[in-house]
Amino acid sequence: MKISLPAIALLIGTVPIVAINFNYLIAASAGSVPWCVPYWDSCTSISATGREGFAFIFFKLTMVPIAICYAIYWKLTQASLRSLGYQGNTIRNLGYISTLALLMYVLALGAVGDHFRLTRRIGIIFYFTLTYLCQLLSAYQLRRLNVSMPGIQGQIQLCATILAIGVLTLFLDALLANYDDYEDAFEWNVSLLLHINFLLSWWGWKNYTNTDGVAVH
Repeated sequence: MKISLPAIALLIGTVPIVAINFNYLIAASAGSVPWCVPYWDSCTSISATGREGFAFIFFKLTMVPIAICYAIYWKLTQASLRSLGYQGNTIRNLGYISTLALLMYVLALGAVGDHFRLTRRIGIIFYFTLTYLCQLLSAYQLRRLNVSMPGIQGQIQLCATILAIGVLTLFLDALLANYDDYEDAFEWNVSLLLHINFLLSWWGWKNYTNTDGVAVH
């Protein structure tokens, strides 16, 4: 069965959001993390929801297959952009590295020791950074190639918002002694915005195929 780019974009735009939030509910129900709204209460990190009990198992069982789906998405994105005139391999290659980084993070989550803590830190930083960069490059290439597709401007604006949040966190980290009290909320929101960007990609490729009849790999 052939997987289309719009289908995989919809999958990775929705399933991670549902899985991460459901995993929080599992962890909070077990008492592993406090009850709150983590998007603004900043009461717990995403990582903390997947370290103990059934939430630990659920997080790994969902995020490992999702990571593989990310790799498929970047492969199909590369092929579709190439059919429209893009000649490089940067987006696909960076996407693969971001996938490996996510796998590093997920597999090391819950393990005890400084080595695993460093692995998790490196994995999550590279995952967020490279996923964001790939999304930005994809939208930029579609704009550069003059592709008429809904959602491109929204993707660019969302990337600008994520960048602004990233810059803001750097300033807050330097200026506020209690920045750690807010860091987790930024993590939850950036994760949400990254996946909303995948949904914008789904909307764009789906309508572009239906409207112009261009084959999407």
